Amino acid sequence: MAATKSSESSESPQTLGSLFPHPSVRGRKKRVSKKNKSAWRKHSDIKDIEDFLDDQRLQLRTGGLVADKADDSLFYVDKQNDNELEAPVAKKRKKELKPLKIDQIIAGETTVKPVTGHDPPMGSGKVRRKEAKARELEQKTGYISKERRKKLKLNSVQAGLKRPQAVKEYYDLWGNDAEEKDTEKEEDEHYAQVTGKTRVKVPVRTQTHAKNPSILPKVEVIHPGGSYNPTFEDHQQLLQQAVRTESKKVKAEKKLERQARLPPKREWATRRDKMKELTEGLLEEEDEEDEDEGEEQEGDQSVPKATIRAEDKKTRQKRRKEKEQREQEQQKVADKTKKVQEHEVNRLKTIKKEINALEKKREERQKKKAEIRTQNADKPKRLGRHKYEEPFPEFKLSEELVGTLREFKPEGSVLKDRFKSLQRRNILETRVKAKRQKKYKKKYVEKKQYKEISINV
Repeated sequence: MAATKSSESSESPQTLGSLFPHPSVRGRKKRVSKKNKSAWRKHSDIKDIEDFLDDQRLQLRTGGLVADKADDSLFYVDKQNDNELEAPVAKKRKKELKPLKIDQIIAGETTVKPVTGHDPPMGSGKVRRKEAKARELEQKTGYISKERRKKLKLNSVQAGLKRPQAVKEYYDLWGNDAEEKDTEKEEDEHYAQVTGKTRVKVPVRTQTHAKNPSILPKVEVIHPGGSYNPTFEDHQQLLQQAVRTESKKVKAEKKLERQARLPPKREWATRRDKMKELTEGLLEEEDEEDEDEGEEQEGDQSVPKATIRAEDKKTRQKRRKEKEQREQEQQKVADKTKKVQEHEVNRLKTIKKEINALEKKREERQKKKAEIRTQNADKPKRLGRHKYEEPFPEFKLSEELVGTLREFKPEGSVLKDRFKSLQRRNILETRVKAKRQKKYKKKYVEKKQYKEISINV
Protein backbone atom coordinates (compact mmCIF):
# COMPACT_ATOMS: atom_id res chain seq x y z
CA MET A 1 0.00 0.00 0.00
CA ALA A 2 2.91 2.28 0.85
CA ALA A 3 4.39 1.72 -2.55
CA THR A 4 1.18 2.67 -4.28
CA LYS A 5 0.77 5.80 -2.18
CA SER A 6 4.30 6.94 -2.91
CA SER A 7 3.72 6.50 -6.64
CA GLU A 8 0.48 8.50 -6.48
CA SER A 9 2.20 11.25 -4.52
CA SER A 10 5.06 11.37 -7.03
CA GLU A 11 2.66 11.67 -10.04
CA SER A 12 0.42 14.34 -8.47
CA PRO A 13 2.86 17.29 -8.66
CA GLN A 14 3.51 16.60 -12.39
CA THR A 15 -0.20 16.71 -13.28
CA LEU A 16 -0.72 19.83 -11.21
CA GLY A 17 2.37 21.48 -12.73
CA SER A 18 1.02 21.07 -16.24
CA LEU A 19 -2.17 22.98 -15.31
CA PHE A 20 -0.89 25.58 -12.80
CA PRO A 21 2.53 27.26 -12.80
CA HIS A 22 4.76 26.55 -9.84
CA PRO A 23 8.49 26.74 -9.07
CA SER A 24 10.34 23.76 -10.49
CA VAL A 25 11.65 21.49 -7.76
CA ARG A 26 14.96 19.91 -8.69
CA GLY A 27 14.91 16.22 -7.79
CA ARG A 28 17.21 13.29 -8.42
CA LYS A 29 17.96 12.68 -12.11
CA LYS A 30 16.19 9.67 -13.54
CA ARG A 31 18.49 6.96 -14.86
CA VAL A 32 17.58 5.54 -18.28
CA SER A 33 19.36 3.27 -20.72
CA LYS A 34 20.72 4.76 -23.99
CA LYS A 35 21.76 1.63 -25.75
CA ASN A 36 20.22 2.50 -29.17
CA LYS A 37 19.43 5.62 -31.29
CA SER A 38 15.73 5.77 -30.47
CA ALA A 39 16.57 5.82 -26.73
CA TRP A 40 19.11 8.57 -27.27
CA ARG A 41 16.55 10.67 -29.19
CA LYS A 42 13.89 10.05 -26.55
CA HIS A 43 15.90 10.79 -23.40
CA SER A 44 18.55 13.35 -24.56
CA ASP A 45 17.80 17.00 -23.66
CA ILE A 46 18.76 19.51 -26.43
CA LYS A 47 16.64 22.45 -25.30
CA ASP A 48 19.66 24.67 -24.52
CA ILE A 49 21.06 24.09 -28.05
CA GLU A 50 17.70 24.95 -29.66
CA ASP A 51 17.45 28.13 -27.54
CA PHE A 52 20.96 29.15 -28.65
CA LEU A 53 20.15 28.56 -32.37
CA ASP A 54 16.85 30.49 -32.07
CA ASP A 55 18.71 33.41 -30.49
CA GLN A 56 21.29 33.36 -33.30
CA ARG A 57 18.57 33.34 -36.01
CA LEU A 58 16.85 36.29 -34.29
CA GLN A 59 20.13 38.24 -34.27
CA LEU A 60 20.67 37.53 -37.99
CA ARG A 61 17.15 38.75 -38.82
CA THR A 62 17.53 41.96 -36.80
CA GLY A 63 20.85 43.47 -37.85
CA GLY A 64 23.41 40.65 -37.66
CA LEU A 65 25.25 38.70 -34.98
CA VAL A 66 26.08 40.64 -31.80
CA ALA A 67 29.47 38.89 -31.50
CA ASP A 68 30.57 40.17 -34.95
CA LYS A 69 29.49 43.80 -34.32
CA ALA A 70 31.89 46.52 -33.19
CA ASP A 71 31.65 48.06 -29.70
CA ASP A 72 30.64 51.46 -31.14
CA SER A 73 27.48 49.99 -32.66
CA LEU A 74 26.50 48.25 -29.36
CA PHE A 75 27.46 50.85 -26.69
CA TYR A 76 27.74 54.63 -26.44
CA VAL A 77 29.28 56.97 -23.84
CA ASP A 78 26.68 59.01 -21.99
CA LYS A 79 28.32 62.42 -21.45
CA GLN A 80 25.14 64.27 -20.39
CA ASN A 81 24.49 65.25 -16.77
CA ASP A 82 21.22 64.23 -15.12
CA ASN A 83 20.59 67.85 -14.07
CA GLU A 84 20.91 69.03 -17.65
CA LEU A 85 18.13 66.70 -18.83
CA GLU A 86 14.95 68.27 -20.08
CA ALA A 87 11.89 68.61 -17.96
CA PRO A 88 9.84 65.44 -17.50
CA VAL A 89 7.46 64.83 -20.33
CA ALA A 90 3.78 64.37 -19.64
CA LYS A 91 2.34 60.85 -19.67
CA LYS A 92 0.24 61.50 -22.79
CA ARG A 93 3.25 62.93 -24.59
CA LYS A 94 5.33 59.89 -23.56
CA LYS A 95 2.76 57.56 -25.10
CA GLU A 96 2.92 59.54 -28.34
CA LEU A 97 6.72 59.41 -28.43
CA LYS A 98 6.92 55.69 -27.81
CA PRO A 99 7.10 53.77 -31.11
CA LEU A 100 4.68 50.98 -31.89
CA LYS A 101 5.62 47.34 -31.30
CA ILE A 102 5.37 46.52 -35.02
CA ASP A 103 7.85 49.33 -35.79
CA GLN A 104 10.20 48.01 -33.12
CA ILE A 105 10.10 44.51 -34.66
CA ILE A 106 10.97 45.67 -38.17
CA ALA A 107 13.33 48.44 -37.06
CA GLY A 108 16.53 46.39 -37.44
CA GLU A 109 17.60 45.97 -41.06
CA THR A 110 17.81 42.29 -41.86
CA THR A 111 21.02 40.88 -43.33
CA VAL A 112 19.49 37.56 -44.34
CA LYS A 113 19.26 37.17 -48.12
CA PRO A 114 15.76 36.52 -49.51
CA VAL A 115 14.95 33.04 -50.77
CA THR A 116 15.20 32.96 -54.57
CA GLY A 117 14.61 30.31 -57.23
CA HIS A 118 17.17 27.80 -58.32
CA ASP A 119 20.21 29.54 -59.82
CA PRO A 120 21.73 27.73 -62.79
CA PRO A 121 25.35 26.56 -62.46
CA MET A 122 27.96 29.13 -63.54
CA GLY A 123 29.28 27.05 -66.42
CA SER A 124 25.85 26.41 -68.00
CA GLY A 125 24.93 27.65 -71.46
CA LYS A 126 22.07 29.79 -70.12
CA VAL A 127 24.43 31.91 -67.98
CA ARG A 128 26.99 32.21 -70.78
CA ARG A 129 24.30 33.37 -73.24
CA LYS A 130 22.98 35.89 -70.71
CA GLU A 131 26.47 37.33 -70.10
CA ALA A 132 27.20 37.51 -73.85
CA LYS A 133 23.91 39.38 -74.43
CA ALA A 134 24.75 41.85 -71.61
CA ARG A 135 28.23 42.46 -73.07
CA GLU A 136 26.80 43.03 -76.55
CA LEU A 137 24.26 45.54 -75.18
CA GLU A 138 27.04 47.30 -73.25
CA GLN A 139 29.10 47.71 -76.46
CA LYS A 140 26.13 48.99 -78.48
CA THR A 141 24.47 51.38 -76.01
CA GLY A 142 26.94 51.71 -73.12
CA TYR A 143 24.28 50.46 -70.67
CA ILE A 144 25.57 48.14 -67.89
CA SER A 145 23.03 45.76 -66.34
CA LYS A 146 22.46 45.51 -62.57
CA GLU A 147 24.01 42.05 -62.24
CA ARG A 148 27.11 43.08 -64.24
CA ARG A 149 27.51 46.22 -62.10
CA LYS A 150 27.46 44.04 -58.97
CA LYS A 151 30.05 41.74 -60.51
CA LEU A 152 32.34 44.65 -61.49
CA LYS A 153 31.58 46.44 -58.19
CA LEU A 154 30.45 49.68 -59.89
CA ASN A 155 27.91 52.13 -58.56
CA SER A 156 25.34 53.91 -60.75
CA VAL A 157 27.56 57.03 -61.21
CA GLN A 158 30.59 55.00 -62.33
CA ALA A 159 28.41 52.95 -64.72
CA GLY A 160 27.25 56.17 -66.37
CA LEU A 161 23.57 55.75 -65.45
CA LYS A 162 23.48 58.71 -63.04
CA ARG A 163 25.28 62.02 -63.08
CA PRO A 164 27.30 63.05 -60.03
CA GLN A 165 25.39 66.35 -59.71
CA ALA A 166 21.67 66.00 -60.38
CA VAL A 167 20.68 69.20 -62.20
CA LYS A 168 17.08 69.49 -63.35
CA GLU A 169 16.92 70.26 -67.07
CA TYR A 170 14.00 72.10 -68.60
CA TYR A 171 12.71 71.42 -72.12
CA ASP A 172 12.38 74.57 -74.23
CA LEU A 173 9.31 74.38 -76.47
CA TRP A 174 10.64 77.11 -78.77
CA GLY A 175 14.28 75.89 -78.81
CA ASN A 176 16.58 75.22 -81.75
CA ASP A 177 17.05 71.98 -83.71
CA ALA A 178 20.31 71.23 -81.83
CA GLU A 179 18.43 71.06 -78.54
CA GLU A 180 15.82 68.80 -80.14
CA LYS A 181 18.59 66.43 -81.27
CA ASP A 182 19.96 66.30 -77.68
CA THR A 183 16.52 65.38 -76.33
CA GLU A 184 16.16 62.68 -79.02
CA LYS A 185 19.54 61.21 -77.95
CA GLU A 186 18.45 61.17 -74.30
CA GLU A 187 15.18 59.49 -75.26
CA ASP A 188 17.10 56.79 -77.17
CA GLU A 189 19.39 56.16 -74.16
CA HIS A 190 16.37 55.88 -71.85
CA TYR A 191 14.68 53.46 -74.29
CA ALA A 192 17.84 51.30 -74.38
CA GLN A 193 18.09 51.24 -70.58
CA VAL A 194 14.43 50.30 -70.06
CA THR A 195 13.91 47.79 -72.89
CA GLY A 196 17.48 46.58 -73.45
CA LYS A 197 17.13 47.19 -77.22
CA THR A 198 18.23 49.85 -79.68
CA ARG A 199 15.68 51.75 -81.76
CA VAL A 200 15.41 51.11 -85.51
CA LYS A 201 16.95 54.01 -87.44
CA VAL A 202 14.47 55.48 -89.92
CA PRO A 203 16.03 56.58 -93.26
CA VAL A 204 16.62 60.33 -93.62
CA ARG A 205 14.51 60.55 -96.78
CA THR A 206 11.39 59.17 -95.09
CA GLN A 207 11.97 61.40 -92.05
CA THR A 208 12.11 64.58 -94.16
CA HIS A 209 9.09 63.53 -96.19
CA ALA A 210 7.13 62.80 -93.02
CA LYS A 211 8.06 66.20 -91.56
CA ASN A 212 7.68 68.30 -94.73
CA PRO A 213 5.62 66.46 -97.39
CA SER A 214 4.83 69.76 -99.13
CA ILE A 215 5.85 73.43 -99.00
CA LEU A 216 2.21 74.54 -99.13
CA PRO A 217 0.77 76.13 -95.98
CA LYS A 218 -1.59 74.11 -93.80
CA VAL A 219 -4.38 76.69 -94.11
CA GLU A 220 -4.51 78.69 -97.33
CA VAL A 221 -6.09 82.14 -97.44
CA ILE A 222 -9.02 82.25 -99.88
CA HIS A 223 -9.28 84.65 -102.80
CA PRO A 224 -10.21 88.20 -101.67
CA GLY A 225 -13.28 87.95 -103.92
CA GLY A 226 -14.70 85.33 -101.55
CA SER A 227 -15.12 87.88 -98.75
CA TYR A 228 -18.57 88.82 -97.43
CA ASN A 229 -18.04 92.40 -98.66
CA PRO A 230 -15.46 92.26 -101.51
CA THR A 231 -14.46 94.97 -103.97
CA PHE A 232 -15.93 94.90 -107.47
CA GLU A 233 -12.57 93.97 -109.15
CA ASP A 234 -11.82 91.10 -106.74
CA HIS A 235 -15.34 89.68 -107.13
CA GLN A 236 -15.09 89.81 -110.93
CA GLN A 237 -11.68 88.02 -110.88
CA LEU A 238 -13.17 85.19 -108.75
CA LEU A 239 -16.11 84.86 -111.16
CA GLN A 240 -13.73 84.66 -114.16
CA GLN A 241 -11.74 81.93 -112.38
CA ALA A 242 -14.95 79.95 -111.83
CA VAL A 243 -15.92 80.41 -115.51
CA ARG A 244 -12.52 79.12 -116.67
CA THR A 245 -12.75 75.95 -114.55
CA GLU A 246 -16.31 75.32 -115.73
CA SER A 247 -15.35 75.80 -119.42
CA LYS A 248 -12.49 73.26 -119.01
CA LYS A 249 -14.97 70.71 -117.66
CA VAL A 250 -17.40 71.34 -120.53
CA LYS A 251 -14.58 70.92 -123.11
CA ALA A 252 -13.54 67.58 -121.60
CA GLU A 253 -17.14 66.32 -121.64
CA LYS A 254 -17.59 67.38 -125.29
CA LYS A 255 -14.36 65.60 -126.27
CA LEU A 256 -15.62 62.37 -124.70
CA GLU A 257 -18.94 62.68 -126.48
CA ARG A 258 -17.17 63.28 -129.80
CA GLN A 259 -15.01 60.19 -129.37
CA ALA A 260 -17.95 57.99 -128.37
CA ARG A 261 -20.34 59.33 -131.05
CA LEU A 262 -21.32 57.14 -134.05
CA PRO A 263 -20.10 58.26 -137.51
CA PRO A 264 -22.68 59.81 -139.98
CA LYS A 265 -24.92 57.47 -141.99
CA ARG A 266 -23.15 58.13 -145.30
CA GLU A 267 -19.91 56.73 -143.81
CA TRP A 268 -21.53 53.47 -142.67
CA ALA A 269 -20.32 50.24 -144.36
CA THR A 270 -22.61 48.81 -147.09
CA ARG A 271 -23.25 45.11 -147.80
CA ARG A 272 -20.78 45.15 -150.71
CA ASP A 273 -18.04 46.64 -148.49
CA LYS A 274 -18.61 43.96 -145.87
CA MET A 275 -18.33 41.13 -148.45
CA LYS A 276 -15.20 42.71 -149.93
CA GLU A 277 -13.64 42.91 -146.50
CA LEU A 278 -14.50 39.28 -145.73
CA THR A 279 -13.13 37.90 -149.08
CA GLU A 280 -10.09 40.14 -149.23
CA GLY A 281 -6.87 38.17 -149.94
CA LEU A 282 -8.56 34.78 -150.35
CA LEU A 283 -8.46 34.59 -154.23
CA GLU A 284 -4.84 35.77 -154.54
CA GLU A 285 -3.68 33.23 -151.92
CA GLU A 286 -5.39 30.37 -153.83
CA ASP A 287 -3.54 31.31 -157.10
CA GLU A 288 -0.19 31.46 -155.28
CA GLU A 289 -0.77 28.05 -153.66
CA ASP A 290 -1.50 26.47 -157.10
CA GLU A 291 1.77 27.92 -158.53
CA ASP A 292 3.81 26.66 -155.55
CA GLU A 293 2.38 23.14 -155.89
CA GLY A 294 3.30 23.04 -159.64
CA GLU A 295 6.90 24.17 -158.92
CA GLU A 296 7.29 21.55 -156.16
CA GLN A 297 6.14 18.78 -158.52
CA GLU A 298 8.66 19.88 -161.21
CA GLY A 299 11.47 20.07 -158.63
CA ASP A 300 10.72 16.58 -157.30
CA GLN A 301 10.89 15.13 -160.81
CA SER A 302 14.17 16.90 -161.80
CA VAL A 303 16.31 16.61 -158.60
CA PRO A 304 16.98 13.02 -157.44
CA LYS A 305 17.47 12.21 -153.75
CA ALA A 306 21.09 12.55 -152.56
CA THR A 307 22.76 9.35 -151.37
CA ILE A 308 25.69 9.26 -148.87
CA ARG A 309 28.80 7.65 -150.36
CA ALA A 310 31.66 6.02 -148.48
CA GLU A 311 34.08 8.64 -149.91
CA ASP A 312 32.09 11.50 -148.29
CA LYS A 313 32.55 10.07 -144.78
CA LYS A 314 35.07 12.02 -142.60
CA THR A 315 38.28 10.28 -141.67
CA ARG A 316 40.29 10.79 -138.45
CA GLN A 317 42.79 12.95 -140.31
CA LYS A 318 40.04 15.29 -141.59
CA ARG A 319 38.54 15.61 -138.10
CA ARG A 320 41.97 16.39 -136.60
CA LYS A 321 42.61 19.08 -139.23
CA GLU A 322 39.21 20.68 -138.57
CA LYS A 323 39.94 20.70 -134.82
CA GLU A 324 43.31 22.38 -135.40
CA GLN A 325 41.64 24.97 -137.62
CA ARG A 326 39.06 25.78 -134.89
CA GLU A 327 41.81 26.17 -132.28
CA GLN A 328 43.74 28.52 -134.60
CA GLU A 329 40.63 30.68 -135.09
CA GLN A 330 40.06 30.85 -131.31
CA GLN A 331 43.71 31.83 -130.79
CA LYS A 332 43.35 34.61 -133.40
CA VAL A 333 40.28 36.01 -131.57
CA ALA A 334 42.15 35.91 -128.20
CA ASP A 335 45.17 37.73 -129.73
CA LYS A 336 42.91 40.36 -131.21
CA THR A 337 41.20 41.08 -127.82
CA LYS A 338 44.62 41.28 -126.15
CA LYS A 339 45.82 43.83 -128.74
CA VAL A 340 42.69 45.92 -128.17
CA GLN A 341 43.29 45.92 -124.38
CA GLU A 342 46.93 46.98 -124.87
CA HIS A 343 45.79 49.73 -127.19
CA GLU A 344 43.29 50.93 -124.55
CA VAL A 345 46.18 51.60 -122.11
CA ASN A 346 47.70 54.03 -124.61
CA ARG A 347 44.45 55.97 -124.99
CA LEU A 348 43.95 56.75 -121.26
CA LYS A 349 43.69 60.49 -121.94
CA THR A 350 40.81 60.05 -124.35
CA ILE A 351 39.05 57.72 -121.87
CA LYS A 352 39.38 60.36 -119.11
CA LYS A 353 37.87 62.96 -121.46
CA GLU A 354 34.95 60.66 -122.21
CA ILE A 355 34.38 60.06 -118.47
CA ASN A 356 34.46 63.82 -117.78
CA ALA A 357 31.97 64.41 -120.57
CA LEU A 358 29.64 61.75 -119.12
CA GLU A 359 29.91 63.30 -115.63
CA LYS A 360 29.06 66.74 -117.04
CA LYS A 361 26.00 65.33 -118.79
CA ARG A 362 24.93 63.64 -115.55
CA GLU A 363 25.33 66.89 -113.59
CA GLU A 364 23.28 68.80 -116.18
CA ARG A 365 20.57 66.14 -115.99
CA GLN A 366 20.54 66.40 -112.19
CA LYS A 367 20.27 70.21 -112.37
CA LYS A 368 17.33 69.96 -114.76
CA LYS A 369 15.64 67.46 -112.45
CA ALA A 370 16.21 69.78 -109.47
CA GLU A 371 14.70 72.70 -111.42
CA ILE A 372 11.64 70.64 -112.35
CA ARG A 373 11.34 69.55 -108.69
CA THR A 374 11.41 73.17 -107.49
CA GLN A 375 8.83 74.16 -110.12
CA ASN A 376 6.49 71.33 -109.06
CA ALA A 377 7.14 71.74 -105.32
CA ASP A 378 3.80 73.50 -104.74
CA LYS A 379 1.87 71.00 -106.90
CA PRO A 380 0.31 67.81 -105.52
CA LYS A 381 2.05 64.52 -106.37
CA ARG A 382 0.38 61.39 -107.69
CA LEU A 383 0.38 59.03 -104.71
CA GLY A 384 -2.34 56.62 -105.94
CA ARG A 385 -4.21 55.59 -109.07
CA HIS A 386 -6.20 58.81 -109.42
CA LYS A 387 -4.99 62.34 -110.21
CA TYR A 388 -5.69 65.22 -107.87
CA GLU A 389 -8.50 67.48 -109.10
CA GLU A 390 -8.76 71.06 -107.88
CA PRO A 391 -12.07 71.75 -106.10
CA PHE A 392 -14.54 74.11 -107.75
CA PRO A 393 -13.98 77.67 -106.41
CA GLU A 394 -16.59 78.78 -103.90
CA PHE A 395 -18.19 82.08 -104.86
CA LYS A 396 -21.32 84.17 -104.55
CA LEU A 397 -23.17 85.86 -107.41
CA SER A 398 -23.41 89.63 -107.39
CA GLU A 399 -27.15 89.38 -106.52
CA GLU A 400 -26.34 87.15 -103.49
CA LEU A 401 -23.77 89.54 -101.97
CA VAL A 402 -24.75 91.05 -98.62
CA GLY A 403 -23.11 94.00 -96.96
CA THR A 404 -23.19 92.66 -93.38
CA LEU A 405 -21.55 89.57 -91.88
CA ARG A 406 -24.75 88.77 -89.92
CA GLU A 407 -26.77 88.17 -93.09
CA PHE A 408 -23.95 86.37 -94.95
CA LYS A 409 -24.53 82.65 -95.72
CA PRO A 410 -21.29 80.56 -95.95
CA GLU A 411 -20.49 78.44 -99.01
CA GLY A 412 -18.94 74.94 -99.02
CA SER A 413 -17.93 72.66 -96.12
CA VAL A 414 -15.04 72.94 -93.66
CA LEU A 415 -14.63 69.13 -93.56
CA LYS A 416 -14.30 68.87 -97.36
CA ASP A 417 -11.87 71.81 -97.39
CA ARG A 418 -9.60 70.12 -94.81
CA PHE A 419 -9.79 66.78 -96.66
CA LYS A 420 -8.76 68.45 -99.95
CA SER A 421 -5.96 70.30 -98.13
CA LEU A 422 -4.52 66.96 -96.89
CA GLN A 423 -4.61 65.62 -100.47
CA ARG A 424 -3.01 68.82 -101.85
CA ARG A 425 -0.16 68.62 -99.30
CA ASN A 426 0.66 64.95 -100.20
CA ILE A 427 -0.46 63.57 -96.84
CA LEU A 428 -3.41 61.59 -98.25
CA GLU A 429 -3.71 59.97 -101.67
CA THR A 430 -6.51 61.15 -103.97
CA ARG A 431 -9.65 59.07 -103.65
CA VAL A 432 -12.83 58.59 -105.66
CA LYS A 433 -16.23 57.73 -104.29
CA ALA A 434 -16.72 53.97 -104.61
CA LYS A 435 -19.56 52.82 -106.87
CA ARG A 436 -22.18 50.51 -105.48
CA GLN A 437 -22.05 47.05 -107.01
CA LYS A 438 -25.30 45.38 -107.96
CA LYS A 439 -26.25 42.53 -105.68
CA TYR A 440 -28.27 39.97 -107.59
CA LYS A 441 -30.81 37.79 -105.86
CA LYS A 442 -29.77 34.21 -105.16
CA LYS A 443 -31.28 31.57 -107.41
CA TYR A 444 -32.21 28.23 -105.91
CA VAL A 445 -32.02 25.33 -108.38
CA GLU A 446 -33.07 21.76 -107.60
CA LYS A 447 -30.59 19.16 -108.86
CA LYS A 448 -31.62 15.88 -110.46
CA GLN A 449 -30.03 13.80 -107.75
CA TYR A 450 -31.88 15.75 -105.07
CA LYS A 451 -35.18 15.26 -106.94
CA GLU A 452 -34.58 11.52 -107.33
CA ILE A 453 -33.80 11.13 -103.64
CA SER A 454 -36.84 13.11 -102.60
CA ILE A 455 -39.08 11.05 -104.92
CA ASN A 456 -37.67 7.74 -103.63
CA VAL A 457 -38.07 8.82 -100.04
